[in-house]
Amino acid sequence: MRATTVLNKLLALPGVRVVGVSTSAPDTVAVEVALRRRTLVCPVCGYATRARRDTRPVDSWWRHLDFGRWRLEIRARLRRIDCPTHGARTEGVPFARAGSRFTRDVENLVAFLATKMDKTAITRLVRVDWDTVGRICQRVVADGLDPNRLDGLVEIGVDEVSWKRQHHYLTLVADHRCGTIVWGTEGKDTAALDRFFADLGNQRTSQLSAISMDMGAAYAASARTHAGHATRCIDPFHAVAKVTEALDKVRRTEWNALRKLDPKAAKRFKGARWVLLKDPAHLSRGAPSHLAQTAPPRRHHLAGLQPQGGLPRDLRRRPRP
Repeated sequence: MRATTVLNKLLALPGVRVVGVSTSAPDTVAVEVALRRRTLVCPVCGYATRARRDTRPVDSWWRHLDFGRWRLEIRARLRRIDCPTHGARTEGVPFARAGSRFTRDVENLVAFLATKMDKTAITRLVRVDWDTVGRICQRVVADGLDPNRLDGLVEIGVDEVSWKRQHHYLTLVADHRCGTIVWGTEGKDTAALDRFFADLGNQRTSQLSAISMDMGAAYAASARTHAGHATRCIDPFHAVAKVTEALDKVRRTEWNALRKLDPKAAKRFKGARWVLLKDPAHLSRGAPSHLAQTAPPRRHHLAGLQPQGGLPRDLRRRPRP
């Protein structure tokens, strides 16, 4: 079997055929391909025509997935097109995004790895630099972002996440119906959520029925201004966190009081923190009796504050999209 035939099957690049291969450069395999189509396509807007402006005098190239330790490059001699909107442009190729020196396979891999590991590991594994990882993620997200993702929103959740050493924040909006992130922006103040409602528009905002958020005032103010008709809900995570904080505060108070009466009992009771936080149905057989023996006389205060036993079942269950 010819080498070009093998590479055609191994690479499986759409819209091209392998016409040559060389290993002239150290640790690099250069695969020469030719487009199957005769029509020229603008890489930006997709305008198609058979009229060419000229042919580039040099090959265009793209990084592809490595062959083991070998760097793999795809090379092609491309034509130029006169786009009525964008002027003279080099024709687009089906296996790479516009303006990129990487094939779609490489960029999709980098974007996936960015969700699973840190940038340093990605740069060592794929052999690219930090800035390249960021640019690749931007292209993949822009290409795969659904333009209709804000349509049909009824129940949404708003929360912030931190990045870059906890000093920067992103506001994220999720669709509770499908369980996916549909919008994001920098910041965690009222202005950040105001930008979401500006993108959503009045018509789609009027379709919102519920908005879940934390207990801060910033998001509540924006939701009250733009979607006052929607029910504002405290998400279960923050509700349980507040009750757990109150429970631990009472436990420490009772422990300090017990230390003065019976230091040995106080020492045993100190280890009951996680027993109090668990769902009673999930406790081991000896845990309830241990808590009954070690708890102070006023333990009914603790029992009334158990988040898993005292909160409504809807807050104790795992949310489902």
